[in-house]
This record gives sequence, C-alpha cells and structure tokens, in this order.
Amino acid sequence: MCTSDSGISIILCLGNPGLKYALTWHNAGFWVADILAREAGVSFKRAGAFEIAYLPGGIHLVKPSVYMNESGRSAGAILTAKQIPPENMLVVCDDVNIPLGSLRLRRNGSSGGQNGLKNVIDVLNTQEFPRLRMGIGPKPERMDLARFVLKKVPKANQELASIMAHKAANCVLETVKTSVEAAQAIYNGQI
Repeated sequence: MCTSDSGISIILCLGNPGLKYALTWHNAGFWVADILAREAGVSFKRAGAFEIAYLPGGIHLVKPSVYMNESGRSAGAILTAKQIPPENMLVVCDDVNIPLGSLRLRRNGSSGGQNGLKNVIDVLNTQEFPRLRMGIGPKPERMDLARFVLKKVPKANQELASIMAHKAANCVLETVKTSVEAAQAIYNGQI
C-alpha cells in the first residue's frame, strides 16, 4: 500500500491527545492519522512522547502524545529513535490561514503561525522537512485564535472537514509513494 519512492518514512500527524480534543479543529492531523491507520488495519502503540503505528512498506505513522505546542518533543524523539533525518518526515497539521477544505503541501518553509509546526522547527532547528497543512480557516474575526482551534467542529462544517481529512490522507499516501511535487500537482488548493 505504501512503499516509499519519495524517501519519506515518517508521517507525523499533529494534534492534542485525549478525547476532549478529538473533534476540535486543532486535531485535523490526528484525523488523518486515524484514517490511515484504519485503512491499513493497524493500531497505535504508546512509545513515550508519541504513539506509533506501522504502515505497510515500513512507514512510521506517528501521533504526538504531548500537546500541540510541544510537538517538537515528539518529532525529535521519533527522528532520534529511528535515526532518520528531518527531510524524510512529513508533518501533517491544521492551518487557520488556509480556507476550510483546502490543502497546502510544501517541501519546506516557515510555520505560517501554526504553533505545533513552529515548535517542530524550533526543536529540530530546521525548516527542511515537508509539511501538509489542512485549511480550517478563516477564524471568526472577533474570536481568540486558541479558542477557535480548540473548538469542536460545528455540525455545518463536519462533512467538509471529513472530506478534507480523507483527501489529506490520500495526499499523504501519494506523497510517500511518489514525491512532494507529484502530490502537490494533484492536491494543492481547493477540494
């Protein structure tokens, strides 16, 4: 299902641990991890700062077991444990600056204000790793950012959020199987 021609061997999906956060915007990365694990018929096992499942082809599917703003701890732990360089890790996360339903895959770059991604960059001391950002924006003008991302997805947006998560899972598989550039051509932009 998932042999890697791209060199990517870790998929790090960001979110917050615990049922309390499961259906919040900030857990979009976890939605993708859960879809990938379910489709591959694998389960996550706790391993310190992260939970890990193994997709066919030796791909490590990882969810931090720390909060979003500490995601770098999990990234550093898995890269060290597996002796894999950052450029072979794809990070999947939400992004309030991208319209709801859109995907944006990049080979590298800044955090774009996403605190989990920022912490990964800070801890690893590099921006040189691919990332897939899932659009959850825009946030309501007068709402605090933290309140928005930790808010449960409203019923009116649940179907689009689910479609986006499934497209993102397909994008991850395409990225691993072929390349960032090939997946960008298919998935970047509106769903």
